[in-house]
Amino acid sequence: MDPNSKRKKESPPETSRSSPFPDEVLERILGLLKSNKDRSSVSLVCKDWYNAESWSRTHVFIGNCYSVSPEIVARRFPKIRSVTLKGKPRFSDFNLVPRNWGADIQSWLVVFASKYPFLEELRLKRMTVTDESLEFLALNFPDFKALSLLSCDGFSTDGLAAIATHCKNLTELDIQENGIDDKSGNWLSCFPENFSSLEVLNFANLNSDVNFDALEKLVSRCKSLKVLDTVEDKGLEAVGSNCPLLEELRVFPADPFDEEIIRGVTEAGFVAVSYGCRRLHYVLYFCRQMTNAAVATIVQNCPNFTHFRLCIMNPGQPDYMTNEPMDEAFGAVVKTCSKLQRLSVSGLLTDLTFVYIGRYAKNLETLSVAFAAAVTGDAMCAGRLSKVEET
Repeated sequence: MDPNSKRKKESPPETSRSSPFPDEVLERILGLLKSNKDRSSVSLVCKDWYNAESWSRTHVFIGNCYSVSPEIVARRFPKIRSVTLKGKPRFSDFNLVPRNWGADIQSWLVVFASKYPFLEELRLKRMTVTDESLEFLALNFPDFKALSLLSCDGFSTDGLAAIATHCKNLTELDIQENGIDDKSGNWLSCFPENFSSLEVLNFANLNSDVNFDALEKLVSRCKSLKVLDTVEDKGLEAVGSNCPLLEELRVFPADPFDEEIIRGVTEAGFVAVSYGCRRLHYVLYFCRQMTNAAVATIVQNCPNFTHFRLCIMNPGQPDYMTNEPMDEAFGAVVKTCSKLQRLSVSGLLTDLTFVYIGRYAKNLETLSVAFAAAVTGDAMCAGRLSKVEET
């Protein structure tokens, strides 16, 4: 008797490693997974799932641009349409990284142009981006739709002009906290006359004079605009007249430390937006003057605020028309906006503000006290309040 025959009989039958699902079905199922972590876990199940996950993934997040090469990414994921890429370490925000440290986007764009000509979104953080790279991006990806640059450096408004000129399908342009060479605001005039697809526009950290004629023409064409960061009442009036779908508004000061500044927004711009943009639910608004009556009008027009962050930059500033505290303004906010989750108060306040908050702001989670004076907060008591911020 063959001594190995018994061992052969006792051995379990060899199982197939093939997936029980057709490839098309598996890819459709995996396409429903949005979490990068979940998709990575799925790819470890078996070789078939690994391959299906590779072919069905359309977005990739890379937390360190030096952790993998663009060539490897392109081989692993051949159908990517959206890329989020981070470069320099976080302490580069504090000027603790030497010049020419690296994290240049150009080598990635060259590979993407070859492998992902259908790329639609690029979101960069702490990367080096030159004007040449932005022009390369604009010219080599005909379906490009969304560009987000956060804490990047190396480019100027000339690069933004290239994006505006050549990206015919652009829906989002988000430029925040970048080390940008701000040459002029004329780049806004580079959007073609028939361009109308923009939904998100944020250029808050640019300090040059805005071309308001170009901005007004742009927002009048882009009827789906939902998020806009801009400055001055004239620009806000254009938004109120032309952007009925606007849902989020962030208005930052051109120079928060210049107390002699004449330009900037007032209550008039805010009120104008509230009349034309009734879907508004998020606002962060820096200004140097405000009135109780204006805020009451704003929340009556837009009662669905979940985030109302009003920052009157002159500490202890009262209602400049009546010289009264700003208690009734924030009282109107919490009485009218039942969905309010975050509130930033500022200006001259008394305990009455906090009485109103405790009585009416039942869903409030975060309260920020900025640029405020004559505040004790002794009367404050809000049901779900979990965080109070003071500056």
